[in-house]
Amino acid sequence: MQKMLRALATGGAALALALTATGCGGGTVGETNDGKKTGDATSGAKITVDTAQGEVSLDKPAVKVVTLEWTYAEELVAIGLPPIGNADNKGYGTWITAEGAALPAGVADVGSRNEPSLEKIKALQPDLIVIDNDRSKANLKQLQAIAPVLSFTYTTQPQLATMKKNFTELAKAVGKEDKAAEVNARIDAKAADLKGRLEKAGKGGLKYALAQGFTANGAASIRMLADGAIAPQVLNLAGLKNGWKGQADAWGMTTVGIEGLTQVEKDATFLYVAADNDNPFTGDLAGNAVWKGLPFVKNDKVLALDPGTWLFGGPLSAQHLLDETGKALKV
Repeated sequence: MQKMLRALATGGAALALALTATGCGGGTVGETNDGKKTGDATSGAKITVDTAQGEVSLDKPAVKVVTLEWTYAEELVAIGLPPIGNADNKGYGTWITAEGAALPAGVADVGSRNEPSLEKIKALQPDLIVIDNDRSKANLKQLQAIAPVLSFTYTTQPQLATMKKNFTELAKAVGKEDKAAEVNARIDAKAADLKGRLEKAGKGGLKYALAQGFTANGAASIRMLADGAIAPQVLNLAGLKNGWKGQADAWGMTTVGIEGLTQVEKDATFLYVAADNDNPFTGDLAGNAVWKGLPFVKNDKVLALDPGTWLFGGPLSAQHLLDETGKALKV
C-alpha cells in the first residue's frame, strides 16, 4: 500500500506562474467599496473565482465541498471548512501530518485521486468540487454535471506563489478569503523566525539537499527536490541554500538512484523524508559503499524529517516543513 501511495503521489501532488493576487480599491478583502461582502446574499453579487479552466461564478459561498486532491482538502481544513468528501483519506492521513491538518471524522472517502467515484460524489450533493487540473481533466464534464468545479494547476512556477494564489481563490469561493490571508502570512512569519534562529546559531545560509526516499521495484528510489519545487522555495525563504542542481521535471523533482547522490554539493546537509517502514537511507543503503562514501554521510550531516512532512502540499504542510527543518537543525 505504501508503494502504491507513493506512486500516486508522484503523479499529482501537482508542483512561469501568476503571483499571489492582491485586492484593489478602497474596500477590505472580500468586500466591495460600499462595504457589502462579495457574494453575500444581501449584495446580490456573484463570486468570481480564477481557475485553470477560466473564471467560475458562484451565486453564494459554497458550504459543501468535495476535494479530489489532498492540497485543497488541506487548505479547506486550514480555513475551518473541511470538505464533506475527499479522495483517498487514508493516503491523506499517511502523508499529511502537519499540526491542524487532520481530516475530521465523517469526511466521506470518494475513492482514489486518479479514479474517484462519481456516484459517491453525487450522493453527497456538494455545492462545489475542487480538482487538480492535470489529474482530473478527463472527468471534468462529468464532475461539472454534479456541481461547479474549481480546477487548479499546482506546478505553475513559482510553485509557492501558485499555491498561495490558488488557496486564496479557493478561500474566496467559500467566503473565507480573510482567513486564507492569515494562514498564508504564517508561512512567511515562520520562515523569518527560522532564519533568525539559524543566524543566531551561526547556521545562516546553510546549504542543504532535500530528498524523499522510498523503495520501487525492489530498489532504493530517491526524489531530489530542485529549486523549482515548492518545498525548497519554502526553505529558501529562511535563507537556506539548495545544494541540489539536477535536471528536474515539472514538479521540481529529479528521481535518482544511489549514484545520483554523488551530485549533491559536498558541503550540503542532507534532509530527507521517508516512511518508517520503508526507509532506504537506514535500510538498503546503510551498508552501500557509495552511500558511506558520500560527504554528507561521512560528515554525519544526514537528518531525517517527520515521515508525514508532505513536500507537495498546502500552507500547513509548508509550515510543518519549516518546523521540522528547525528541529532537525537544532535551532
